[in-house]
Amino acid sequence: MKQIFIFFILYLCLGLLASCDNNSIEQPAYLNIQELFMSPSPNLPYGNSSSKISSVWVKVNNNNLGAFELPVEIPVLIDNDGSYDLKMEPGIDINGVSTFRGIYPFYKPIELSIGLEKGKTIDLPIGSNKIVSYNFNAPQGDLQIKNLETFESGVSTLSATNQSDTNWILTSDSNIKFPPPQGEENIYSGMAILDTGICKFEVSSIDNFVLPKGGENVYLEFDYHTTNPLTIGVIAINPGQIVQMPTATFLPTSKWNHGYVNFITEVSGSPQASSFKIFIGSAKLNNGILDTVLIDNVRLLYYE
Repeated sequence: MKQIFIFFILYLCLGLLASCDNNSIEQPAYLNIQELFMSPSPNLPYGNSSSKISSVWVKVNNNNLGAFELPVEIPVLIDNDGSYDLKMEPGIDINGVSTFRGIYPFYKPIELSIGLEKGKTIDLPIGSNKIVSYNFNAPQGDLQIKNLETFESGVSTLSATNQSDTNWILTSDSNIKFPPPQGEENIYSGMAILDTGICKFEVSSIDNFVLPKGGENVYLEFDYHTTNPLTIGVIAINPGQIVQMPTATFLPTSKWNHGYVNFITEVSGSPQASSFKIFIGSAKLNNGILDTVLIDNVRLLYYE
């Protein structure tokens, strides 16, 4: 009798499942976001529009959907088909670490109205909305972009330190110099060679910079292609003392890459410093081969 009762319950459950209307399951709409990038322009005062936007933070009608690595297709649960407010905040790999991602504070969020339909995919960004721009008039203040080095003027603003065995070489070789975004030009890139007897390359900014403290973001952007690890950091000018602080090390690359370095810890952690220099260095590994370090489009960014 007990077995008959169990079979009856199973039969009843299967009947209820079969009677469910599959169409009653809510289908999401989908956001397909392939890429975000800076707008190319031949007359930019800060060098060029190179960037590497690797992730995006997304909100729909002010509901936070989360952070996503690009490219991505995101399901969005909606009540009804119609118009929705979308906000996309471009994200980067901080200090060259792919697992250390964050919203880049100097890019302007992309905000627009989009039409969403259940079960359908909308490709984003739409047209020119994939283009990201710097946020020059943010609530934090006016964006300052200090163009440290493009190698186009013939006068270097990053000079070799006393620790360096070598200095920049300007290269115009199209096979190795930085390939600029479409519509922009690049005549020279900076190159350093490390070999037997030439084992350390280090340059620092000629200028000193008064940088915001108190937990404010201070970033360095640069393009690089290196066969040897590359270290970026700051030199704090304290009363009676100069302190050099490495911030991030970038690993060798097989092609040109764009890096973002956040100096917030070093700068805010130096309350007595009157100003700072920026340094870039590379100590040769004992690998028995000739190494090259290629750099271009070095710029310092912060709000003031």
